[in-house]
Amino acid sequence: MDRPGSLLRIEIERALRLNERFGLACLNDPESVRLLRKLRDFIRKTDSAMLQSGVVSACARCAASGKGSCCFREMGENWGFMELFVNLLLGSVLPEKTDFAGSCHFMGDNGCKLQARQSFCLNYFCPDLKNSLGEQTILRIQQQAGEQLLAGWELERALARYMADADKQEQLGPPSCSG
Repeated sequence: MDRPGSLLRIEIERALRLNERFGLACLNDPESVRLLRKLRDFIRKTDSAMLQSGVVSACARCAASGKGSCCFREMGENWGFMELFVNLLLGSVLPEKTDFAGSCHFMGDNGCKLQARQSFCLNYFCPDLKNSLGEQTILRIQQQAGEQLLAGWELERALARYMADADKQEQLGPPSCSG
């Protein structure tokens, strides 16, 4: 079992620190909760479209065959702390070690261990998939994935604002009575 590269390890540690500091507060913030729900809904819709179209089973067969997998090691090194923090808020667990040497750090027996995935993970279709699915199915999946990615971006922006505001309040300190 491989350990994550040093850059990914740093991003995971940053995400875990953010979660420790802000996680509970974000899960109690009405705007963050609304945006998390919205993202979860789009994740379900994207996952459903991929499952119904056969993408999930085709990718699982390919990965299991040893023929190759789009979930290569370097893809796993490409995650930033905010994306990982969002996944922690969604209930994903960030693994200490990868299950498959040479694969993405987040690849597990049942696919990706993360709920909110990156654009490449959602939008890449290998030539075999393109041929078997057809253009209309791919466009439908990509449209759904685009909505999910936009919802994730909106959430990341709101979380960044929330944390910046919290930091600002912390720097100001408690209200002064001597005003």
